[in-house]
Amino acid sequence: MRRSMVVGMVLAGVLALVAAGCGGGNDNGGGSAAATTAAPETTAASATTAAGGGGENEIKLAAANTAWDTDNLAMTAGAEVKVEIENADSIEHNFTFAAANANQDVEGGEDATVTLTAPAAGTYPFFCKYHPAAMKGTVTVT
Repeated sequence: MRRSMVVGMVLAGVLALVAAGCGGGNDNGGGSAAATTAAPETTAASATTAAGGGGENEIKLAAANTAWDTDNLAMTAGAEVKVEIENADSIEHNFTFAAANANQDVEGGEDATVTLTAPAAGTYPFFCKYHPAAMKGTVTVT
């Protein structure tokens, strides 16, 4: 619990510095390979890919009844992708995408966000480390 609070505070500071340094342009340039967490936020429970207008490089993933709402995610190699995870269950879940160094716990009834850099083109597994047999899927990176 203490570690997640520290990570949240560090992320808030980094986000403040990034916001202060950003201009008014639409630069969607690179990112880091490290997974980060953000303060919980409420998101819609629909799955989208990391392509398309408006929600570009954002994926919404929901857990309910010990299952993901989709078992297929799509990303572009090298893109910074924000995965917004909603946990509608009362038990803790986890989003693990090892190829992108993403490992994010999500308490029951809460939401979490992890930002990652998509690996090289290929197909990779993602799963909940607490329920790997029931909550797993494939990430296709192009």
